[in-house]
Amino acid sequence: LAHSSPTRTMASGMRGRWWLFAVCALLAALLLARGAHASGADWDADDDEFMAPQQKSDRLEDATGKVFDAVDKEAEKAAARIRVEERRYAKFKNYPPMFEWRYEGIGLIIITLWFVNFLVGDAKNKKLALAFEDAFCAEDGIFKSQFASVGDIPKKVPPRKGSVLSKEASDEYKIWCSGRRFCLGALITLKLQPRHDLYSAATAFQGRSIPDYCVIECLMNDECVQPGSVFAFGPKDLIENLQGAEGEKDLKKLCQTFVPKRDHGQRVTHKDVVIKAESAELANDVVFTPEVVKVIGESTWVANGLASLVAVHCTDEAPPKFGSPPHPKTLRFHFTMPAEPEKVAGAMADVMNMVPALVDVVGRVQLTPGQREKAAAARQKRKEDDFKEDLKANQKKTSAQILDEKLAKMTPAEKEAWKKKQEKKQMRKSAGKMIKVR
Repeated sequence: LAHSSPTRTMASGMRGRWWLFAVCALLAALLLARGAHASGADWDADDDEFMAPQQKSDRLEDATGKVFDAVDKEAEKAAARIRVEERRYAKFKNYPPMFEWRYEGIGLIIITLWFVNFLVGDAKNKKLALAFEDAFCAEDGIFKSQFASVGDIPKKVPPRKGSVLSKEASDEYKIWCSGRRFCLGALITLKLQPRHDLYSAATAFQGRSIPDYCVIECLMNDECVQPGSVFAFGPKDLIENLQGAEGEKDLKKLCQTFVPKRDHGQRVTHKDVVIKAESAELANDVVFTPEVVKVIGESTWVANGLASLVAVHCTDEAPPKFGSPPHPKTLRFHFTMPAEPEKVAGAMADVMNMVPALVDVVGRVQLTPGQREKAAAARQKRKEDDFKEDLKANQKKTSAQILDEKLAKMTPAEKEAWKKKQEKKQMRKSAGKMIKVR
C-alpha cells in the first residue's frame, strides 16, 4: 500500500505518450545497470549445492556457568556467503552476460529519436496549419468574408487560443464553415504529412513522402445539384485515378470529356487539364468562370494551378470522405499545400478564390428539360449495366463453387478420368466438325 500511492501520482501526471516512454526508459536503465554484469544462468537451483557446511563450534562455559559458542555465528554466515559467491563465479564466469549495454543503448537511442521527431514534426505541422488559418480564415480572409460562421464546431485540441482550427491528430486539422447561400456549409480538412511519425520521417529521406493536402467539401443544397450537374476537372492522370476510385463511377459512366473553346476556336484550358461533364453547356459554365480560368487557363496553369490543383469534383452521389457527414450532393476541392508555411498564402490564393466562385456557379446552373431527360436516361442505363455486370459475376462465382464442390467429392481416380474427359471435349471443339466429301 505504501508503494501504490506514488505510482498513481506519477501515472496521473503523464499527459502524453512520450512521457510514458521516457519514464519506462529511465526505469529500464536503472534496473539494467544493476544487472548489466549478471550471468545468464539461474542460480536458484544451485543454492543447495553450494550451501556452506555448518561448523560445530566448541561449547564453552564461563565462570558463572553460562554456555556460549566460541565462533560468532554472524561471521560464519558472512564467510559462507563469500565462499558460495566464489564457487558460483568459478563455475559461471565463462557464460555470456544476461544484459549488454549495446542492446539497451540502441533501444534508448531509438526512443530518444522518436521523442525528438515527435516534437519537431508535430510543431512543424502545427505551424503549417496556423499559416493556412492566418492566410484564409482570419478576419480579412476569404472564408470569413464568404461564410457567416467559421470554426463553430467543438474543437478537440485547438492549436492556440482563439484558433478556429480543430486538431484531430498531429497530421490532421479541420475547420467547419457555415452560413452561405447554395450550401449547408463547408468542411476544410488539412491532411498533412505524418511528420511526427518516425517511420514516415525516415521514408521521407528516400523520396517516398506524400504531399500535404487541403480538401474542401461544400455540402450543397438539394435543389442545387440535380441529375445532370456532375462535372470534374484537373490534371489528366489525376482525373483518371479519380474515375477508377471506389464510389466515383459517375465520372466514368455519366460524363464525357469536353474541350471548351472561345469564339475564334482557341481552347480555354491548358492541354494538360481534362474537363469532364454531363453536358457541353455545363462544361462551358464551369470553365468560363474568371476564377477558374485564372487557375486552369492556357497561359495561367503553370503559374497558378499546376503546383496546387489536384481535382475539383461535383456529384450527387458523393461517398463520405475525410470524416465529413454523409451528404451525397457535394462539391469537393482537392489541393496540395507547400511544405513551407511562409509560402502557403501566395501559392494557394488563386485556388482558394475558386471555391466560392464555383459554389455560386453550381447553385445557379439551370438544366433544360432535354438535359434532365438525357441525365435520367444515362442513369437508368448505368443501373442496368451494373445489374448485368453483378449478375454475370455472381453466375461465374456460382459455377466455380459448384465445380469445386464436385471435384472435392471425387476420388483421385475419378478426378483423373474427369480431366481426360474434359481434354477430349476441348480437342473435339478445337478440331471442328469433320465433313465427309464423296
